[in-house]
Amino acid sequence: MALRYTLIVLVYLACVLSPILPVFPRSAPAYGNTYTAIFISTLLLVALLLIPERRIARGAAASIGESIAWAICGIFILYVLQIASTLINNLIFGQPLASEHTEEIVRLTRGAPFFVLTVSIIGPMLEEIVFRKIFFGSMKRKLGFFFAALFSSLAFAAFHFDFSHLLTYFVIGFFLCYAYHKTGRIWVPMFMHASMNAIVVLASMFLRMPSNVSWIHWLC
Repeated sequence: MALRYTLIVLVYLACVLSPILPVFPRSAPAYGNTYTAIFISTLLLVALLLIPERRIARGAAASIGESIAWAICGIFILYVLQIASTLINNLIFGQPLASEHTEEIVRLTRGAPFFVLTVSIIGPMLEEIVFRKIFFGSMKRKLGFFFAALFSSLAFAAFHFDFSHLLTYFVIGFFLCYAYHKTGRIWVPMFMHASMNAIVVLASMFLRMPSNVSWIHWLC
């Protein structure tokens, strides 16, 4: 399992860092479409590496009904946590309300619409596998819930390279760890994460939200 998880993390890192290659296209449509193809290939490879997980006995998990309730209610909780942590970050630490990370992704998606698949579905699925299933899940067995959630959420926040908003990303990551911990089903935080991102990017693309309210729209 350790080798398989290491391979998954390495494949994910190669996917995320692929734009630094000199041969990577720079124009918006080609950039977004190429990146989407790489993310799709990465998700397929990660899915293949996770096939042996089906033969591993599952631990205690919440019922399907309870898990669905967590998945749906969690979307609203995520937005409340985002707003609260962003306000704290602004009022106490003086950081801007808007996220440059989110604005850059929305600009890229407008230039390459297929990139919406990466932002709203594929990216969140891969992040949940890496940061919740692998990082958090592996550490929880040794460190317990709190420290596993702490370290995996710090890694999740840092990996977005939006260091003026680390608090918001950390809070989001911690809650997603908690949802996974309570339900025992990785698809629950996947659904929350993907739904949140899909709502954000679709609202930003089609409703053309003004910049002065963009702080309530985050992509993770």
